[in-house]
Amino acid sequence: MHEYHLENGLSVYLSVNEKEPVVKTSILVDAGSADDPEDATGLAHYLEHLMFKGTSQIGTTDFTKEKVFLDQIEDLYEKYRQTTSATERKNIYAKIDELSLKAAKYVIPNEFSRIHSLLGIFDSNAFTSNDRTYYVATVPSNQVKNFLHLEWERFRDPVFRTFHTELESVFEERNLRVADPKAQLFKRYDEIMFSSHPYGEKIPIGTDEHLKNPSIKKIKTFYNEHYLPNKMAICMSGSFDPSEVLEEIKKTFGTMPSHSKPIELKIPEHKPQESSHQIIINSPRKTYLFGIKFPKQSPQLLADAHTIALLLANGYNGLLDESLYYSQKANSVSVTITEWKDYVLLNIWVEPNKNLSLSEARSIILSAFQKIESSEVSEEMFQAIKTNQRLDLIKKKDNNEFRLNEMSEAFLSKWSYDDLQKKFQSANILKLEDLSGFVKDFVNQNIVSIETVTGNSSFPYITKPPISKLEFSSEEESIFKRQFSIEPSHSISPEFASFDQIDSKNYPNGNQIIYQKNKENSLFKFKMIIEKGAWISPYLGISIEYWKHLGTDLYTASALSTKFYLLGSTVSIQTRGETLEITMEGEDKQFIPSFRLLEHSIKSVASSKEVWENLLGSYLQNLELQNKEESELDAALNEYAIFGHNSLRFFQANSNELKQFKSSDAIDILGDLLKYKSKITYYGNLDFDTLEKTVFREYITLSTTKDPSVLSKKQFRNSKETNFFVLTRNRPHVELNYFSSVFMPSPTKSAYFYIYNALYAGLSSPFFMRMREQTGNAYAANVYMSEPAFPKEPILWFANLACQADKLLSCLTDAQASLESPNISKIRFEEAKISAIHAASTIRKTNVYLIDEYNRSLRLALEKDSDQLMFESLSEIQWQDFIDFTKSIKSAGSFQIALIGDPKKFNRQSLSSKGKVEELQASKILGR
Repeated sequence: MHEYHLENGLSVYLSVNEKEPVVKTSILVDAGSADDPEDATGLAHYLEHLMFKGTSQIGTTDFTKEKVFLDQIEDLYEKYRQTTSATERKNIYAKIDELSLKAAKYVIPNEFSRIHSLLGIFDSNAFTSNDRTYYVATVPSNQVKNFLHLEWERFRDPVFRTFHTELESVFEERNLRVADPKAQLFKRYDEIMFSSHPYGEKIPIGTDEHLKNPSIKKIKTFYNEHYLPNKMAICMSGSFDPSEVLEEIKKTFGTMPSHSKPIELKIPEHKPQESSHQIIINSPRKTYLFGIKFPKQSPQLLADAHTIALLLANGYNGLLDESLYYSQKANSVSVTITEWKDYVLLNIWVEPNKNLSLSEARSIILSAFQKIESSEVSEEMFQAIKTNQRLDLIKKKDNNEFRLNEMSEAFLSKWSYDDLQKKFQSANILKLEDLSGFVKDFVNQNIVSIETVTGNSSFPYITKPPISKLEFSSEEESIFKRQFSIEPSHSISPEFASFDQIDSKNYPNGNQIIYQKNKENSLFKFKMIIEKGAWISPYLGISIEYWKHLGTDLYTASALSTKFYLLGSTVSIQTRGETLEITMEGEDKQFIPSFRLLEHSIKSVASSKEVWENLLGSYLQNLELQNKEESELDAALNEYAIFGHNSLRFFQANSNELKQFKSSDAIDILGDLLKYKSKITYYGNLDFDTLEKTVFREYITLSTTKDPSVLSKKQFRNSKETNFFVLTRNRPHVELNYFSSVFMPSPTKSAYFYIYNALYAGLSSPFFMRMREQTGNAYAANVYMSEPAFPKEPILWFANLACQADKLLSCLTDAQASLESPNISKIRFEEAKISAIHAASTIRKTNVYLIDEYNRSLRLALEKDSDQLMFESLSEIQWQDFIDFTKSIKSAGSFQIALIGDPKKFNRQSLSSKGKVEELQASKILGR
């Protein structure tokens, strides 16, 4: 890592990673909701939204004329804040709305994001937390210079236009959060953990009262006070020349004037807090949450906390894994670390079974900490923790996201590169007795215990003022955009998967070995892939869950799990869609003993009546809870819209069937798993001959295998009319997911999909612009088209909307017009095509794990990497070809629309005018 601090106070962290020709970037501002003024909370978050609106040159046809209206709007918002009369406030807002219509005539919406897209930039986004605001993007390595110049333009000269439609979106975001159980829990958790600190006193979204009374002037003041070079860091990880990048940063952000003194980070004094609380949330699922807060004093202290977290729970042999999960007192247990600028939180999450009380869980946790304090942990277990930490770092070594996060935390903590090195190296030199001091100093008399309680689902929602639909400028680009260079600094070419690196062999029984030599590191990846394996049995889910809790004729469940962890191998059996995968990863020198142990754990699993009875009870309880959870209902409704009753959901056993199911039958299902037709894949350093003749010999010499592909009952709807599938829920908004399963008569070049998704990605999407920027109708507005996973499957066309219930009819009308008649101009098509070419040029698939790519091509009956086929035809596609493609998609199918909302808040007749309506009960879509 290269660390620089410019004369104006700007911090720059650069990490070179030549793995692929992209650069992950973060422009980090040391200011979040904790810095919001007392009388205007939510400013940091709202400013983050407005930083995408362009500048005096970007996003406008004539800023001089536009500014006249923007200044008047700014003054009216101040008047609006100071007015208490409801009638007068209504009149002022009507005037704001009127002026916004006039200002919009000069606006080119989301032009900044369109330029981002033109450069081939993806994952462009921003986030506001309690102690930071950061702007992220993934940039092609040959566009870094252009990216920095564009970002500099944004940060030095932001203009806060289309303010009141964006305000509508923030209102909607607040309404979405207030009903979300996780958001409810985290809000109260922060309030408890930071009862006398801005982290707990202020939240990013702000208070309702302040949201209703926004101030553009105060937002400008916040920007001027906090978006300063000594409060900012540019962090970059990827393929670039650090000296060249530093020079560009100096030419741009290095000229930013500094107006304040360097910030001194004051480490807070540690004050223990011990308390117990109940938090009411809108979820039927009970959670115990235990929080331990300590000051972020040093990298060493943070490293100690991470090691302790693994000693407590690592999914294999942690102290709480043993005392809570394997004892079946809890359905799950995990320990996480949350880093703030001032503090660190160690969070212990427990999903209890019905017999575990909060106090008993707390006692078990204290007992685990006492073992750590008195060093009552075996040296074997401690070394296993260190081994797995080392392997985890090997896996993360080339991960730009990981590097970016570490650099960001270093900046906020005022840590140097040497400090970060101490953090990573501490695992190698750490001794078990070193952790005793951590427990004594920061755990004893410092545990906050929280129990969630299911509460009333009625919430106060913000009512939003009415706004008119904005009519933007007919001009599609500004002078700045026409003159801004998108030419890359150098050429880069994609490197696609070369399947010459893959050795594949089919055997008479239907099994296949797929092999690739690992040239990167000392790790292995193993998979046994059973296509359509999820259809093996309606009881497959509970059988796999049973396997997790069982031992064998040689090991208890805990001992078996510990043995895997000691080997440094992670193991799982899970379904991914219709596919069943048995997977294992770890250090290559331990592959053979790990694989033999995996075989043993499946073939020699030992039944237990007590474990089965406990598992069945908790499994049934979990099914009942799932059926009440909003996320499960969302998923069920979406699947019903796409498949009707012809999906895996309706194949799975229901509660009555599970009660009749025997544990011995579950053992039979598990014992048969290795007898199914499989793709056996290995990525590592053993040679193919050894694998074939020794390790996998049993599976390639089987006389026959079972083929579950004939069992699949999945079938897409093929309706020629639009249908609404309506599920009534008490929500402040309406959520709509549009699906169209389009069966094309002949294969379509994937380049069309690539361009389509580039056109509709992110903030530059025409659909997003229409549904959010123009009207404020929808907070979420996304469109995506996915290719078939198998040749006979349809194209899936998907659109998502979250709109205000009272605007459902206009939302439906606008969405229908935008989706059915997209009116894609030639210039927007060319932009999407250039964006797609730039983004596709960064593809790198050489000397990396290719087996999944190979399997993807096998499923589609392709001999080449599908991305290579896409890229080869990308430049050939012309505007009219693309328009014809969108028309053929539209004519080939209709929409099946999953709608969740409260019919009391919208007119049901508005749906009937748009399509056939089927009102549903939860029992009809859950499938069990």
